[in-house]
Amino acid sequence: MILFAGDPHGCYDHLYPFVQHQEKIALVILGDLQLTTAAELDHLAQYCDLWFIHGNHDSKTVAAFESLWGTEWKSRNLHGRVVEIQGKQIAGLGGVFRGQIWMPPNKPLFFDPIHYCQYCPPEKLWRGGIPLRHRTSIFPSDIEVLQRQSADILVSHEAPLPHPTGFQVLNELAGAMGVKQVYHGHHHENFDYSSINKNTFQIVNVGFRSLANEKGEYLLKGIDDR
Repeated sequence: MILFAGDPHGCYDHLYPFVQHQEKIALVILGDLQLTTAAELDHLAQYCDLWFIHGNHDSKTVAAFESLWGTEWKSRNLHGRVVEIQGKQIAGLGGVFRGQIWMPPNKPLFFDPIHYCQYCPPEKLWRGGIPLRHRTSIFPSDIEVLQRQSADILVSHEAPLPHPTGFQVLNELAGAMGVKQVYHGHHHENFDYSSINKNTFQIVNVGFRSLANEKGEYLLKGIDDR
């Protein structure tokens, strides 16, 4: 069984009841892991086959970034590729659109990280590359890499339309890849698409500390009361 977890924002206790007592569970976290170390992932992975994509909060601090990209867990980031998980081809698009890079439907200002670095003042570069904040920004090159591939499921942090703040470019990506489902995080409200979705694929918004199964059914609905 594949489960899809909405933004944990540093708290993972709600996931254990769903993975501890069942076998052969694959868990895909839809961004905003917001960690300070990788210890929580190490512990959670004792009970499931653990995967993730990054969200905007995963480059807010050096510790959050290092927890994912500075450890062996970087190999479990689905961003920019398609991986077979329990017989399903799952594609990942982590991060968010930011106006300094690309805010669809506007034209992008930069195509890829190298292009950005060519125009970025040297004092703003981080570790010889793009600034820390933009390590979780979506570039057109991210879309281009994925649209040449096919998949059964697309997981993204950002939302497609018809979410009120969704992006048509994600609908187009899902269509190009031939997916049957899109699971996304970022928006914390478990938005219900059932009556307004005109796409050929199912869309599931897995909200704040929520959980859905591979049928798109909610197993847990969290409420962001922070």
